[in-house]
Amino acid sequence: MELHFLKTTWSDIVILKNGNIVAMIDTGFEKQYETIKEYLDKMGIEKIEFILLTHFHRDHYGSIPSIVKDYVVDKVYFKNYSALDKTTAWGTPADDEYRLNEYNKSINIKKIIEKNSELIEVENINSIKFGRYELKLYSTNNSIEDIYNDKDYEDSYHKILFNENQNSLAALLKVNGVNVFFGGDIFDRESIHPKADYVNYQIASSINEEIDIYKVPHHGTVYCNSEKTLDIYKPKIAVITNGEEYLQKESTIYQDLMQVNKNVKILLTENHNIVLKIFDNGCISYEEC
Repeated sequence: MELHFLKTTWSDIVILKNGNIVAMIDTGFEKQYETIKEYLDKMGIEKIEFILLTHFHRDHYGSIPSIVKDYVVDKVYFKNYSALDKTTAWGTPADDEYRLNEYNKSINIKKIIEKNSELIEVENINSIKFGRYELKLYSTNNSIEDIYNDKDYEDSYHKILFNENQNSLAALLKVNGVNVFFGGDIFDRESIHPKADYVNYQIASSINEEIDIYKVPHHGTVYCNSEKTLDIYKPKIAVITNGEEYLQKESTIYQDLMQVNKNVKILLTENHNIVLKIFDNGCISYEEC
């Protein structure tokens, strides 16, 4: 099994290669398509078993229209857009115009996917087969819509309070005794609604296992990896899709990771593609290229 984390900051582009079977998790920005195409072509890839989009933010769905047009993609797993996000993909306040534009974009992208591939809405599933392995999915429900329509919580009922990252799903892949966690952009902080309260910790509690390879949620920003979550996971290798300067100045992720495992190997996608290989005996190797 090979895990390819492509060179990028503030976006996710992950290629999974299981023998001759290839899949992707997220597709970066639209402007990154040529980089993705060059990488796929260099690997000799013509067919992609599936693409999993963790949520509808442009740093995750951006290149999907071009990929499904240029490659044979069997399935695309799609997390529906809520059109209820309080802030934009880049963190500024969202207004009705932004939400409408994103909603229309989501409909157009779904049409492109359906024309070229099989579209599967993740709200209806909890796992994806990948050869003899399986990705187990977490937070597949459209929780922003659920919270918005929940009459039991007056403070959040019919109020626009959350970023679309609240809708991000996460995935766990078990390979030869190795646990791989793909965190998408899930959050891990206190909230007025239980569905948004320490989401990463809720997932960690249900998994209740240490993680060997941890794709750190939301590019290593604050409020995504609480101490109680990392105390369960104790990651051995952490991959962060962000840059050194930001992480040193604006985040505590280095300290947080080393607090639970002083020997953790932290890899950034800022300057290199990162290729992790999981062998049949459970050994892991990595290369920055």
